[in-house]
Amino acid sequence: MRLKQLIAENPRIRIAWREFRQKFSIDDLQDDFSRYEEHVWLPARVITAHTIRRRRVYKNLQIAGLAAALITGIVLGLFLLPHHVPELAQPVATRINSQPGNKKDIALQLANGQLLNLSKEKDKIVVTDARLNNAGKTLSYTLREEHKSAALTAMNNLTVPVGKDYRVKLSDGTEVWLNATSTLQFPFRFSGNTREIRIQGEAFLKVAKDARRPFLVHTQHGTVQVLGTSFNINDYDPAAVKVSLVEGAVCFKTAKKDVSLKPGQQIVYDGSKNIRLQQFDENDVLSWREGKYFFYDATLEEIVGVLPRWYGIRVVIDNPALGGERFTGMMDRNRPLEKFLEALSTTMRITYYVDQNILHLQ
Repeated sequence: MRLKQLIAENPRIRIAWREFRQKFSIDDLQDDFSRYEEHVWLPARVITAHTIRRRRVYKNLQIAGLAAALITGIVLGLFLLPHHVPELAQPVATRINSQPGNKKDIALQLANGQLLNLSKEKDKIVVTDARLNNAGKTLSYTLREEHKSAALTAMNNLTVPVGKDYRVKLSDGTEVWLNATSTLQFPFRFSGNTREIRIQGEAFLKVAKDARRPFLVHTQHGTVQVLGTSFNINDYDPAAVKVSLVEGAVCFKTAKKDVSLKPGQQIVYDGSKNIRLQQFDENDVLSWREGKYFFYDATLEEIVGVLPRWYGIRVVIDNPALGGERFTGMMDRNRPLEKFLEALSTTMRITYYVDQNILHLQ
């Protein structure tokens, strides 16, 4: 095992390993830290920036021999930059019955006011000007040739509720994959010299190429202009928008400035003059499509901000100082909320209780 090799070969790691073991109970030492098999969350101060910079580090915590790999990462962190390892809180008894998602449905309101429940109406749906196909969490459609009405170019409104995601294939071949609590406004047919939609929330787009008609995505803070590319938009935060370019080229336009992105670049714009251009990890940013969120050196406030969108529960951090504590780990929407809360209690020194569907963290 790599851990044993490191301990045997390096005196500094051997000393750090001995000091680290003293922080845990006899039960943890005897069962090889088995309680961490499902609770891979760590205070950021336990692991240095050297070990949390990329998703591959967290993936190493999920391979066979998870507990040993976890401890290896901590020992390496101690070796690179010694930190104090806090005592770990024990699980609390509070239990909740929340499961991913809720009973709300995916809704499509057509431009003429007709409301369709896409969570219940499956397969082929015939409306005035189009035939809709709703299958496999994806909406596609064909236009009825005999209808050329202006209603086809008017905006329809698609809403994805808490805990769900959904895809839409537009008439030009563009695919829009929407995350939970997101909305998409789109026409059945694009007209004029542009192709324009509006997104609020988060979405991944693969835009069909059309050199004659730029594709415009409007957000609350600006517009993304593309010809043919794939990128992610995160517009959840009312104070900022993030655009992450996977391939192709896009230009982010605000009232004051235009900024072009290259593949691998992400722009963060807070609605003022501050526009930050930075690199991003594609696997991290797009992991929501698999129902997962990876966090590196993230504040507790940032982490629990996902819970209302995925589980439909309001979160209150009773201790304001706690919101700024930083952690590293992964959240899986496909698992019950209770599992995440157990991780909070077991490895993050945080207790919780639920009162009238409000989650309190202490």
